[in-house]
Amino acid sequence: MSRLDEKQDVNIMEEKFFSKEFYFSYSGLNKLIYSPKVWYRHYVLNEREDRTDSHLIDGKVIHALLLDESNFNKNFVILPGDIPTSNTRIVVDKVYKESTELQEKPKLDLLQEYKPLILKVLLEMNLHQKLKTDDQRIDKIVSEQTISYWKYLTEKGDKDIIDQEIYDRCKVSAELLKADPRIVDLLKLGNTNKKITVYNEEKLARAGFSDLPFGIKGIVDNIVVDDEAKIVYVNDVKTTGKTIEDFHETVEYYNYWIQAIIYLMLAKTINPNNYPVIFTFIVIDKFQQVYPFEVSKKTIADWIQRTEELLQKAKWHYTNKKFKLPYKFETETVTL
Repeated sequence: MSRLDEKQDVNIMEEKFFSKEFYFSYSGLNKLIYSPKVWYRHYVLNEREDRTDSHLIDGKVIHALLLDESNFNKNFVILPGDIPTSNTRIVVDKVYKESTELQEKPKLDLLQEYKPLILKVLLEMNLHQKLKTDDQRIDKIVSEQTISYWKYLTEKGDKDIIDQEIYDRCKVSAELLKADPRIVDLLKLGNTNKKITVYNEEKLARAGFSDLPFGIKGIVDNIVVDDEAKIVYVNDVKTTGKTIEDFHETVEYYNYWIQAIIYLMLAKTINPNNYPVIFTFIVIDKFQQVYPFEVSKKTIADWIQRTEELLQKAKWHYTNKKFKLPYKFETETVTL
């Protein structure tokens, strides 16, 4: 394809993207902060990388076991043995994705049949390129473990694949959370009070902001509307590879404050009586210590201001269609 054709394709994709209403999620807004260029490739050009980070998978599994265990088997499949690790899994995932796009369905159950595609992905990733032969590179990818994993990819549909070790680890974490009376009370696990409505893993969206050309969306872990106490509780369950002592640093590192404010904005859609809202991060750390961090009104006010400023920067990128550099580098002269 010529550069002219590529540019025309990009223009078509950009026109298509901006012709539709867009909703920022926490992850989308966070990606825009990190790199507008990465955001543009992900959302506008639809060049998306599947995330397989262990902490993301663990969090998702714990959420399901804690908040929606009855539907666990609808969302996950447990793979006998181990899941391929890091780059090997990324290679197999990419090969599977490209093979399905090629619609070569008669061969989907045979990873071995995709040697040319495996070699192509390895070259793109600059992986195992120091090996002398293609056969050696293929041997690094095709094994009993990856063949088993491939079989599950072809059968899983939209389910996430996890191994028994991940399930067992997350099951322990979920049980620890369920055993903590503070957490049970916050999440209203097993609630039978008719004046209390519990929303778990609730998909919410909100549009119509007068000063923004886009909306916001998210899947909120847990919202409790207590019509008896006239309070709304918004709870977000977090796993961390650090300790609860360091969680304040984790909030800043991952910009969880953005997520908190977006969730509070979304919670307004199911809070017609405008009850006061209390936001809590429910954290389980690497030592399986559990603690609910309620966020103070003062901190919420600070996070609201920071999020509003961030949304205005997102608006600038979105309306001007400028995604080469972060906002301050586009609008200021930055010196060292």
